[in-house]
Amino acid sequence: MPNHPSRAALLRNLSVLTASCVLAACAHTGSQKTPDTPYTASQLGLAAGQTAAVEAQWWRQLQQPVLDQLMAQALAQAPDLRVAEARLRQAEAQWRGSRGEGGLQVGAGISGGSFYLSPKPDASRIGESSSHVFTTAAAMLQASYAFDFWGKQKNTVQAALGRRTAAALQTEQARLLLAQAVVAQYTQWQRLNQQQAVLAKRIAVNEAGQQLLAARAQAGLIPASAVYPQQQALLQLQAAQQAVQTETARVRHSLAALSGQAPDALANTAPAPLGNTPAVAVGSLKADILGQRPDIAAQRALLQSRRYSVAAAKAEFYPNIEIKGLAGFAHIDAFDLLSGNSRFAGLMPAISLPIFTSGSLQANLAAKNAQYDEQVAVYDQTVLTALQQAADAVSQYQSSGTAVSLQQQAWQVAQKRAAASARRVRAGLDNGIIRLQQEDAALAAHSDYLDAAAGHQQAWNQLQAALGGGFQAEQSGDE
Repeated sequence: MPNHPSRAALLRNLSVLTASCVLAACAHTGSQKTPDTPYTASQLGLAAGQTAAVEAQWWRQLQQPVLDQLMAQALAQAPDLRVAEARLRQAEAQWRGSRGEGGLQVGAGISGGSFYLSPKPDASRIGESSSHVFTTAAAMLQASYAFDFWGKQKNTVQAALGRRTAAALQTEQARLLLAQAVVAQYTQWQRLNQQQAVLAKRIAVNEAGQQLLAARAQAGLIPASAVYPQQQALLQLQAAQQAVQTETARVRHSLAALSGQAPDALANTAPAPLGNTPAVAVGSLKADILGQRPDIAAQRALLQSRRYSVAAAKAEFYPNIEIKGLAGFAHIDAFDLLSGNSRFAGLMPAISLPIFTSGSLQANLAAKNAQYDEQVAVYDQTVLTALQQAADAVSQYQSSGTAVSLQQQAWQVAQKRAAASARRVRAGLDNGIIRLQQEDAALAAHSDYLDAAAGHQQAWNQLQAALGGGFQAEQSGDE
C-alpha cells in the first residue's frame, strides 16, 4: 500500500501555509512618512481658462523663408535632439523589458560531459562493455510564471511607462528649446545685418562732415581743434562697425551649429529685414499653463512613475507565488552499467514569504517614499520656475511692444527734423554741418528702433516658448 499522508497532516500543513501567508501579508511596513502633495492650480492662484493660443510652428508667422529652412534642418539633424531621441529609445526598451518580465518565461538548455577514468574499471565487476569514458547528456525546456496577485509587476510596468512618457515629453522640451534658440539667433542675425547697413550710412555722413569741417579749418574759419569731435565720432562708428561684423560672424556660426552644419555654411546667406512682430492676446496667466508646457508634463509623468514605484515596493511585503515547469531528455552512461534515454518532467510551485528581512523591505519602501517626495519637490520647483518664466515673458512682450512704438515715433520725428534741415540748407538758412548732424541723428534713431524691434521679436519668441510652443499634454498619451 502506498504511504499516503493522513488528513490531519494535510490540514496541519495547510494551516502552516495559510498562517505564513497571513503573516507575510500583514508584515508591518515600519514608520513611513506621509507622502507630500504637489502644487495645484488653485494653490498657485491660477484661474481656469486659456492663457493664450500658441501655434506649434510659431516661427512661420514671421514669414522668413531662410528661418524656416534653418529650423527644418535643426529639427531634423541637431545633435541635441538625437541625444533626446536616444534617451527615449532607452526608456522605451526599459518599459518593454519590464512588461516582458511579468509574462511567461520559457528557455531551453543543453548540457553534457565526458570523463576519462584510468585505469579502466574491472570488467569482471562492472561488465564486459566497460570503458575508460563516463558520459552524461541532458536537453531540457524550462518555463516559469509568477502570479502578480499584489500588483508588484503591474506597478513596476507602470513606473517604467511613466519614465518612457517623461522621456518623450523631454524630447518635446528639447525641440521647443532648440526652436527658441534658432529663432533667437536668427533675430539677432537680422538686427546685426540691418545695423551694419545703418552704420555704413552713418560712417558716410560723418566722413562728409569731417571733410567739411577740415575744409573750414583749412580756410581759417574754425580752429583745427573743432575737427577733433567729428574725428572721434567717426572712429567710434568704425569701431562699432567692426564689432558688429565680428558679432554677425559669431551668430552665423551659432546658427550653423544649431542646424547641424559646418561653421561657414551660412557665409553667403543673408536674412530678410525685420518685419512686424505678430500680436499675441495675453492677459493674466491661467491654469492651462500647467498642461501646455512639456517640461511640466515631463515632471508630472515622473511623479506618476515614482508613485507606482512606491506601490511596487509595498507589494514586496506580500507573498510571491511562482510556478516553474521542467521537461526534457537525459542520457547517462556510467561504465556501461546503464545506457539508453530517459524522459523527465516536473512542475514546481513555489511561495516566497518575506517573514523576516532585517528591515530591508522597510528601508526600500522608505527610499521609494523619499524619491517620491523628491520628485514632488522637483515638480513644484519646475512649476514655479515655469510660471515665473511665463509671467516675465508676458511682461517683457508687453513692455517691448510699447518701446517699439515709442522708438518708431522718435525715429519719425528725427527723420522730419533731418528733412526740415535739408530744406533750410537749400533755402540758405542752415549750413551743411547742421544738415549732416540732423541726418546722423535720424540714422541713430533708426538704429535705436532696430534694436527695439529686434527686442520685441525676441520677447515674442520667448513668450511662445514660455507658453509651451503649441504643445498639448493630451497629444502625448500612452500608446
